[in-house]
Amino acid sequence: MTTFDEFFVCATGVEPYGYQRRLAEKGLPPVLKAPTGTGKTAAVILAWLWRRLHLPDAERRNIPRRLIFALPQRTLVEQTAREVTRWLTNLRSSSGDRTWLTEDVSLHVVMGGEGKTQGEWRIRMDKPAIVVGTVDSLVSKALNRGYGISRALYPVDFALVTNGAQWVIDEVQLCPESTTTLRQLAAFTDPRRDKAWRTVEPFALTCMSATIPRALLATVDNPLPSDHEIVSIEPEDRAGELAQRLAAARTVRRLPIAASEPKPLAEAVRQRHRPGTLTLAVLNTVRSARALYQEIRKAGTPCTLLHSRFRGIDRDRLMDQVLAEPGPEGHIVVSTQVVEAGVDINAAVLVTEAAPWPSVVQRAGRCNRTGTVADAELWWFPPAKPEPYDPDDIAASVAELDRLEGQAVTGEGLLACNVTVKDPAVSVLRRPDLLALFDTAQDLNGGDVDVSPYVRDAEDLDVQLAWAHWDPVDDHGRPPDRAKPPEARYRCRVPVGEARALARSRAIWRFEQGEGVWSRVSDAAPPRPGEVLVMAATDGGYDPDLGFDPSVKAPVPEAPDLPLRPDRTAGADPTAGTEDAYRQDEASVAQRQWISLQQHSDDTRVEATTLLAALQVDLPEPLAQAVVTAAYVHDVGKAHPIWQDALCRLATEEERERVEAGRPWAKSASPEDLRFEGGVKFRHELASLLLLDGPLHPLLDGVEEPDLVRYLVLAHHGKLRVQVRGIDDVDEKVLLGLEQGADVPVPSLLGQPAGTLIVDLDQFIPGSDRSWTRRVLRLRDRLGPFLLAYLETLVRMADWRASETPGASLVAAKEGQ
Repeated sequence: MTTFDEFFVCATGVEPYGYQRRLAEKGLPPVLKAPTGTGKTAAVILAWLWRRLHLPDAERRNIPRRLIFALPQRTLVEQTAREVTRWLTNLRSSSGDRTWLTEDVSLHVVMGGEGKTQGEWRIRMDKPAIVVGTVDSLVSKALNRGYGISRALYPVDFALVTNGAQWVIDEVQLCPESTTTLRQLAAFTDPRRDKAWRTVEPFALTCMSATIPRALLATVDNPLPSDHEIVSIEPEDRAGELAQRLAAARTVRRLPIAASEPKPLAEAVRQRHRPGTLTLAVLNTVRSARALYQEIRKAGTPCTLLHSRFRGIDRDRLMDQVLAEPGPEGHIVVSTQVVEAGVDINAAVLVTEAAPWPSVVQRAGRCNRTGTVADAELWWFPPAKPEPYDPDDIAASVAELDRLEGQAVTGEGLLACNVTVKDPAVSVLRRPDLLALFDTAQDLNGGDVDVSPYVRDAEDLDVQLAWAHWDPVDDHGRPPDRAKPPEARYRCRVPVGEARALARSRAIWRFEQGEGVWSRVSDAAPPRPGEVLVMAATDGGYDPDLGFDPSVKAPVPEAPDLPLRPDRTAGADPTAGTEDAYRQDEASVAQRQWISLQQHSDDTRVEATTLLAALQVDLPEPLAQAVVTAAYVHDVGKAHPIWQDALCRLATEEERERVEAGRPWAKSASPEDLRFEGGVKFRHELASLLLLDGPLHPLLDGVEEPDLVRYLVLAHHGKLRVQVRGIDDVDEKVLLGLEQGADVPVPSLLGQPAGTLIVDLDQFIPGSDRSWTRRVLRLRDRLGPFLLAYLETLVRMADWRASETPGASLVAAKEGQ
């Protein structure tokens, strides 16, 4: 078996430290406490990966197959993703005949990756995956309200970040709300507890930081971890390079200026900057950091501004500048709190505003990080205003920094200082709160449950704002309904309040998933945390070197054209998770060839069976049977004349006779939109459910969990789940193109004879004795939200895999399976 030391050296090029080796031997703990610069990221990621790939099968079953790495700042996400990419590349391309990666391992950067990588971790749910993102983007997924993805994909990501997920949350003191939420989720899934909700694969959580606030880890349902659950650096680990890093010191001195006025501060920074080295200046607000950067830039010294409000394409460029070796003149980096969480820079001089003590410790960790800088200096000054921090926290830090005047201090020395920091007030997720989030339908007012109190990170609540070009469809500048927001690298995180203020003077647009149209953001319809908004590039509000700045009036450079939904000749990709209209049906149609309903049903059943075998999970036979059955019958509603007529109208003149004769079909090869007669909003999943309750009910004979099959069939696009009637479905006699009491001819299908469906919508009338919603809630309460969402995801992934590579059933038949 490949040893961890060999694996680590192949990935990183250096030997592991002692504590990193212990993580690989014993597994990731509930708490990891290690000073800044000691390799925590490499430790947890590579220790998990080695254990997942190289331990015996019996032990691997207890190791989650997905590592969910949650970070408090956007800048660190890109840096971590680059490191993981380098490690995986090294492991894949190592010389010799040794196989370092025994399975395909995908990397997914939440709201930051490109192309097909966005969907690999979902559709290949049986393979190991590393998912990296900010705490708000990831924890929102664990609450069934994933920021920046389509509503229909909420349940898939919810299932995948709870079942088979090893969570690592970095710098927990910077994200107390998300840490509390994850500690609660860990309690809900703990099999040792009487009321635990089952996960099909194990759930685990590791909280790590140099400054672990123990009180934060003790939640109402999850007590404080015991000492043996906390891993830290031991005396025997303190050797070689690690000892040098731990001994790294910087001398504390107070800057002789009154406050952060840009001109005197810029002069003070330039005077202390050393040619050929890196100087880091950290301020507490974006506004003051931007002002200081503009002053320093006037003098001509190479300078880069970093904060959280840049587009991905600009953030990558700026990080490359920051991480590059300084030239003869050296380099000055002006930043906000974004450098506190693991940005791997090694400044000779640090100039910082006083901040709460944990932030001071983290900022100091970017100065003489490697322990190789002679006479490193930490210069500080009190802020003119305490915002965005508590005044008492600032006062406590100022007093301690004054006490340390002239002393050379290490990171551990700073950690040992007794400085009071107020415990933040956080919202605590309870079991009823999570249960209420299982239903992903909009409420009667078209709104949604706000999960922001449970996921808020160190910064203000954000939206994602992108600048783009498009041809307006009206005099107000509205984008075309077929348009989608630009990909994640063109989006910028903007505080909700600032986006709302900007929307009063310039048009900002949101895509309404419920209706499939664009609407304008306003005070009456304000921006919501996590949502994706677009703005015309000609309206300004952004500069590539300054970031989001409403005072900028010039057009935004490098803005893309607003993309349209994919041409279906190339195939729609539901795995990518981008926003779509809640009741559109693109992925149901897309294919490169005409596929019969029988073949697609056979293919999906084979894929479900294959997926279950690959996962090797301990799933009770009745539940596995329900998954395979639902996969087989999920699309029977496409045999409804409304759907078949719309699909067959897409046939070309040359193929029309063949297509009409071959009914019923599941997929077409046409690039055209699927349009239903009379403009009805038809959903084939609802027709599938009604057919299983009617003429196709023999397909459920012998099934031990028929209600589960019905739910999995209805939910296989994520658009109809707990509720079926939407806010605009007001006629009790008509629902999504189906009319109460109507007789619908049904062709011979899946081995069943032709028959007639008599439409019965009673179960979807609010308050009905046969209420569909009550039936689903009973399933949810009996199986638990994590297990039910996982089963739902199995059927959806089987469907996606069958659509991705049609013909699985034909291959299986040839192989005699």
